[in-house]
Amino acid sequence: MGLYDFTIYDLINRNAVIFGKRQAWFEVDDGRTLTFSEFKEKIDRIACGLQMEGIKRGDRIGVLGKNSLEYFLLYGAAAALGAIMLPINWRLSSDEVCFNLNDCEPEMLFVDAEYQDLITGIKDKLLSVKKYYNLKPPGGSYNSFESLSNKSGDFTQVTVSADDGYVIIHTAAVKGRPRGALLSQGNVLCADIHWNCCLQVTHDDVHLNLLPLFHVGGLFMATNCFHAGALNINMSKFDAEKALELITEKRVSLFFDFSPILASILEQQEKTGKDITSLRAVVGLDNPETILKYQKNYRRDILLHVRSDRDIMCCYIRPLQ
Repeated sequence: MGLYDFTIYDLINRNAVIFGKRQAWFEVDDGRTLTFSEFKEKIDRIACGLQMEGIKRGDRIGVLGKNSLEYFLLYGAAAALGAIMLPINWRLSSDEVCFNLNDCEPEMLFVDAEYQDLITGIKDKLLSVKKYYNLKPPGGSYNSFESLSNKSGDFTQVTVSADDGYVIIHTAAVKGRPRGALLSQGNVLCADIHWNCCLQVTHDDVHLNLLPLFHVGGLFMATNCFHAGALNINMSKFDAEKALELITEKRVSLFFDFSPILASILEQQEKTGKDITSLRAVVGLDNPETILKYQKNYRRDILLHVRSDRDIMCCYIRPLQ
């Protein structure tokens, strides 16, 4: 640990002081919101619950589910305890899910209701998992997520370094099997600063969170916007009509694009004539036709992304003159 070490939990504490009552998160599915100060309070309670259930520094916490407030809160609570998040791709088969979980041996597993049948079918093979919890409410047959934040008392703060492991992202299959790439808290914080610098993200920005939190693109966009004090608007499932509505009503300024996300939004905009001039930058990977259409019609920035497990960008294109 360095003399001036700075961790993700330090960032959470800083933002609670600096941005306090500013909105940090909006959950599209049910309309829940959290300010930065409320976000820290939630994380502290969940960290307390996890600690009382035996989670300690270096332990892995598995997550299988769509993007949700609970998912992002777990990232914060894990950071506070020095635990390591293990997000699982929900597109994988049961055999692939089983391999990734056993590869990293989580102590605890959080699962959305729609994936609990899959997990129940492989429970006897998940020897490291001691407790199972529901992820996003409502529903699910596992332990209640809310029970973690209902514990009385405060969590015991532990010494955590920016060099401590924070999240394991599984790579594409190598010789038939994926490999877990361990990113430290410092790695994620440096990625945040990189994004903030390239996109000039400020507390006035609004990010439409579309990519899954098991993907580095989705994770880094959500964390870098949190880092800057911007608002994260979370969609658990992409819908072009709803996304366009949110861009217009919430004045969304940033999002991450994988084809055909941007093309679908532009098509909806042409049908409805809705105002998307708040959208100042798109990050991602798309075909040349869609990129040129976006730049020509809206004269905005686009950042092209190269998919890898540690490197996050290749070039930044200014609007066409």
